[in-house]
Amino acid sequence: MLLTINHLYKSFNREKVQAVYDTSLQLEAGKTYAFLGESGSGKTTLARLIAGLERPDRGEIYLNERLISSESYHLPAEKRAIGFVFQHYALFPHLTIAKNIEYGISARPDKRKVVEDMLSLISLEGYGKRYPHEISGGQQQRIALARALAPKPRLILLDEPFSNLDSNLRQELRTEVFTILQKTGVGAIFITHNSEDAMAISDEIAVFKDGRLVQKATPEELYEHPVSPYVAGFFDTLIEMPPSLLSSFGYQVNQHKLYLIRNHDFHFNGFKEFSTDATVISSSRVGRNYLIDVKVGEHVLQVSSEEKPDQSEISISWRERDLLVFPKPDQPV
Repeated sequence: MLLTINHLYKSFNREKVQAVYDTSLQLEAGKTYAFLGESGSGKTTLARLIAGLERPDRGEIYLNERLISSESYHLPAEKRAIGFVFQHYALFPHLTIAKNIEYGISARPDKRKVVEDMLSLISLEGYGKRYPHEISGGQQQRIALARALAPKPRLILLDEPFSNLDSNLRQELRTEVFTILQKTGVGAIFITHNSEDAMAISDEIAVFKDGRLVQKATPEELYEHPVSPYVAGFFDTLIEMPPSLLSSFGYQVNQHKLYLIRNHDFHFNGFKEFSTDATVISSSRVGRNYLIDVKVGEHVLQVSSEEKPDQSEISISWRERDLLVFPKPDQPV
């Protein structure tokens, strides 16, 4: 096992802020993972604990079965063979690209060849004499990755690596970074709040909330079988279906359950198991889809569809398999 974390705790401000709470997980070598969560969920603190930039209050971290961190033992960050790519790249502006990549391997006799190999790996051959301000943001990101990979780490952590990029460049760089990591075979963890990034690059995703690990699974498993509304809400816009609304569709309600449905899982004028009449209030084009406000009884729903209804009175329906069902917050799991 590449990384093992056992019952890890970390708090700040004299234990008033519990950043990481009783977290345990295992990561396999050669795979790409994402730590997904909103701001303050604990994902970045956990990454800093793994890298050795923070010390845990309790619990252990093992890298390749070797203890690297616990309450009583702390292997320094520079001895962990873990690379870290920071959100703002942290390139040295006064150093050339080559010198930036050399920074962590300056004592090695083959450092020039390593730099050449890294520049080739990231498809920036010939850029060694340039300075960071002379290249684009996407190129800077690749340089930061090359610098982290140059010492041949066992694991690399990338903190919000695409957050400063526009949409098109984000997708392009995401593909490039994934390809580079696949070539090296290095295990990687992406720390992100963006579910699209997490889904696109990860073999598995660990979702965090309030310092706790909520669910760890493949992207497909997380999407199809989220354990909570919090997890489901990362991937789609959800619509709550209260009992009165479900009843109008002819669905038998369990009063102890919370029912949600993704806003794109409604269908118009085509029976999909549970159907009722609705009135179209308004619609607007957003990208390839329409956002359509429809009224069902006393309820107004904003649904997403590739097709715009051609009349105001329609039927609206959904399939039972698309209904997400959870225990109510005040009910036992």
